[in-house]
Amino acid sequence: MARPRLRVAIIPTLIASASKPKKRRIIVVGNGMVSHRFCHELAKRKANKTFDVTVFGEESSPAYDRVHLTDYFKNPSSHTLSLGSSDWYSKNGYTLHVSARIDSIDREKKQVLDSKGNLHSYDELILACGSYPFVPPIEGKESPGVFVYRTLQDADAIISHCKSKKSAIVLGGGLLGLEAANAMRELGLHATVVEFANGLMPRQLNQDASLVLEQQIRELGVNPLVGKGAQKIETTDSGLLVSFSDESSQHTDILIIATGVRPADELARKSELQVGARGGIIINDQLQTSDPSIYAIGECALHRGQIYGFVAPGYQMAEALVDQLCGGSKTFQGSDLSCRLKLMGIEVSAFGDYLGEGRTLVHRTPTSYRSLILKRDCFAGGTVVGDWDQTHQLQLSIREERFMTPSEQAAFERSGEIPAADALADWPANAIICNCTQTSKGTLSACISSGCKTAADLSAATGAGEVCGSCRPLLAQLCGETGDEAAYKPKGRKPLWIAGLAALATCIAFLALSAFPEPESVQTAYYQISRLWHESLYKQISGYTMAGLSLLALLLSARKRIRFLRFGNFGWWRAVHSSLGVLCLIALVAHTGLDFGNNLNLWLMTCFVGLNLVGAFAALSVAMEDRFSGPWSRRIRSFVTKTHILFFWPYPVLLGFHIYKAYAY
Repeated sequence: MARPRLRVAIIPTLIASASKPKKRRIIVVGNGMVSHRFCHELAKRKANKTFDVTVFGEESSPAYDRVHLTDYFKNPSSHTLSLGSSDWYSKNGYTLHVSARIDSIDREKKQVLDSKGNLHSYDELILACGSYPFVPPIEGKESPGVFVYRTLQDADAIISHCKSKKSAIVLGGGLLGLEAANAMRELGLHATVVEFANGLMPRQLNQDASLVLEQQIRELGVNPLVGKGAQKIETTDSGLLVSFSDESSQHTDILIIATGVRPADELARKSELQVGARGGIIINDQLQTSDPSIYAIGECALHRGQIYGFVAPGYQMAEALVDQLCGGSKTFQGSDLSCRLKLMGIEVSAFGDYLGEGRTLVHRTPTSYRSLILKRDCFAGGTVVGDWDQTHQLQLSIREERFMTPSEQAAFERSGEIPAADALADWPANAIICNCTQTSKGTLSACISSGCKTAADLSAATGAGEVCGSCRPLLAQLCGETGDEAAYKPKGRKPLWIAGLAALATCIAFLALSAFPEPESVQTAYYQISRLWHESLYKQISGYTMAGLSLLALLLSARKRIRFLRFGNFGWWRAVHSSLGVLCLIALVAHTGLDFGNNLNLWLMTCFVGLNLVGAFAALSVAMEDRFSGPWSRRIRSFVTKTHILFFWPYPVLLGFHIYKAYAY
């Protein structure tokens, strides 16, 4: 009697199971930034109900931000660069295997074999294998103390080796090599960059732009050597001896090879997929390889004869592939080679046909280089070395091939400024706001319409502003123009305005008023006040208070460079920075009684008051940036900000001598 009932109970279950659609099995080989972007885009579409996704990564860590690998040297924590934890993959229904390599592909059976001997079946296979470091055939390249610069494991090995070391040589003056040199600088080593070509970043910069970049990094303490290559590495009692092609040699404690990368296409070659003559897995506009069920994205892919070494095109590939897998028709039509980078705090940008033919306009200063390529008097390409607040304008002008009049061309060569672009609200929907993720204004506007209210909301929704951060002001401006506000108003503007006025008034008082007079009697209240700038104990208190406040004010600069300090709105940080300057001035009044003193004291007072006076003008110019936004106002803001920084340089040295003098004499 029980058996028939059991069969009847099973029948509905079998019917339900048969009617339930089977998930398509996707295997992703590689767990880098592009692979993570692919998974992120799938998760946005809630595709875990449709796909069963398994990800294999050779490294021991889940996906991390390789673009900012240098930040790891400042804060070597597993969370510093993390893009997604193992829990993130699990919560989104993905199976993640770390420290796992795929050794072979059986295309007939649609199976892959991993490094542990396990077979995994797939319906679609995504190759996001990335690239591997290219190491030239240099004698002695396997010597102890020689490293490549690519992964977190490489970074850990370098950090461990660099303890108590003093010097480093980096082979390769491209983007990767300059990042490695900056990492060595962060570790306190004297770094030398050696580039075989006649200039740094030869793929992006011409000779003149390279010279400006060389001068900039030389001032930061990095020694560039161009036009030479390494031929031999020898181990000596004092470290390594590197011999160069010009018959010169140099001793070093550590050698880092950062001479470029090659597409990781070995798995594709073993599987007899079509690859390019110089490497790279050949794909079509649908990202398919020569096997329609196998796709390739990122640095391992060769599309229309081009391998893209930047993350932005890889993100575009990932987004197009997800759209196709989810039933869309989006394809990858290629990407330009434009880039906008921050190298050691120096902006280096190249847009459009930046090394192409055409009329070239150049504006050069000792610390910056700007060039335009014009074709039939229209923007076609451009190069920028050094900070410039019109970089986004330049990018838009090139993308839209805007016409440039003869008078505007002459003005650029004279002043370095290009014609003011349309207001951000008037930019076309296809205008690119974030170059790193290729996020358009139309996409961001749609997110705002869907409820995004802040730049942080837009970053979370689209990824814009999360790679280099240079487009964050434009994201904020887009959000600021919604609702009832007519224009974007930076946060902290009112306290910044008040602090600027207070600092300006105090500095004027220092310059216009004489030192406080001596008290006529010890029995007066004024005598008790004058003890602040006469008695040693009180002067020590006010002096160290100023020093401490100055250190706190430096956090504004540190926030730009240290990842874990990047919380809160930058406008409020700027307001706090200015307020700390005012407190320093108040402490200075108590410390000196408005007396500039003589000799060293006079120099220190002049430097400090000048620092705060120019800082006051900088604060006021920034507080008024929404009212005055023409080219001349931008130049004024840039000038006073740079002058403010210039006044700071001698301050620590003078302060150190002042403290030493106070205790020694």
